[in-house]
Amino acid sequence: MSGIAKGGEQFGTPVIRRGDVTIYTPRRDRDALAVPVEVVNSGAKRAFYRFRIRVTGPGGFDATASASMDVVGLYPGTSWPTELTIKDPGHTPPAHPQITIVSVERNEYQR
Repeated sequence: MSGIAKGGEQFGTPVIRRGDVTIYTPRRDRDALAVPVEVVNSGAKRAFYRFRIRVTGPGGFDATASASMDVVGLYPGTSWPTELTIKDPGHTPPAHPQITIVSVERNEYQR
């Protein structure tokens, strides 16, 4: 996967952004949160991404998740839409979670 042209995706309301990574409003789905994420390569070279997020909320909900694009990378001006499923066994997913982008790693393709 090398990304898709940015423009036609509909993800909802952005919650937080760090660098090329944007997190959108999560949805509760039974015992988990579905967290939409979009990575957009705003640079001039193909790049590989790795990021980690943390989700916390009332009642002790505290979970982290990560994703990476290590194989092909994103070409400039393309996006990588994805969705992370966040669970914290024994805790109910919060209606209004706090989301933090813990880290974003962007590595340009080296030829």
